[in-house]
Amino acid sequence: MIVMKRIRLFSTAMVILMTVDCIIAQNVQTEKSKATLVWSDEFNGTGLPDASKWGYEVGFVRNKEKQYYTLERTQNVRQEAGNLVIESLKEDFQGANYTSASINTLEKKSFEGDIRIEVSAKLPQGKGIWPAIWMMGANIKQVGWPKCGELDIMEFVGHTPGKVFGTLHWWDSSTAKEDKHMSKGNNLMISDLHTAFHVYSLERKGKTISLFIDGKNLLTFAAPPTAYENTFTGPLYLLLNTAVGGSWGGDIDDSIFPQKFLIDYVRVYKF
Repeated sequence: MIVMKRIRLFSTAMVILMTVDCIIAQNVQTEKSKATLVWSDEFNGTGLPDASKWGYEVGFVRNKEKQYYTLERTQNVRQEAGNLVIESLKEDFQGANYTSASINTLEKKSFEGDIRIEVSAKLPQGKGIWPAIWMMGANIKQVGWPKCGELDIMEFVGHTPGKVFGTLHWWDSSTAKEDKHMSKGNNLMISDLHTAFHVYSLERKGKTISLFIDGKNLLTFAAPPTAYENTFTGPLYLLLNTAVGGSWGGDIDDSIFPQKFLIDYVRVYKF
């Protein structure tokens, strides 16, 4: 009887969890239906991504990463079979042992007000690989990081298989840290990150940021009054990249290359 009671309790708990997830997904769809698509890229072309939408980071950029980000090089970034492909390679190039790509909308398109960003992606894998979908304040050149803010919609590091992260970073006057950097994040285990596409989303309403994976809420956070000016409310630009190694990517397994980060689409909605 005790065993049967436990089974019934477990079954009831599972039904409740499934019902809650269903309600959340329905709410996301309802909110989305109220929004208007204002910008997108479906990557249905060929060759390099649309130059009117995307620019490049070039060289060794940050985080002690080992890859060289290349400029307009189809070996590392291209449209192919309806996807954007960011390909990371093991090769000698400009003093680096690895190449990859990082594209962004800085000074081409920024996103203001209440918005929802959706990116459908299939992730690369293996130790040392570090793909990301993220946003930063369009004022980055004026105020620097972390005052510009950083909203990591999705990050994956190969040394933690099956786990994706969503994290918000900002400058906060309340901390004793010298650089005033604060962060808030969460993570989720997904079994088929590398074999199936998942939709990674960010929704901003007023000063509140929410992150979602396939419509499931990963994190919701309201900007504290001690955050720098319009970190959570100002214009944002979007970045897509794969890093190799570095401060979080860690040790690199050379046997994993090449690795492809596939993005089916990017869509931006305005509320």
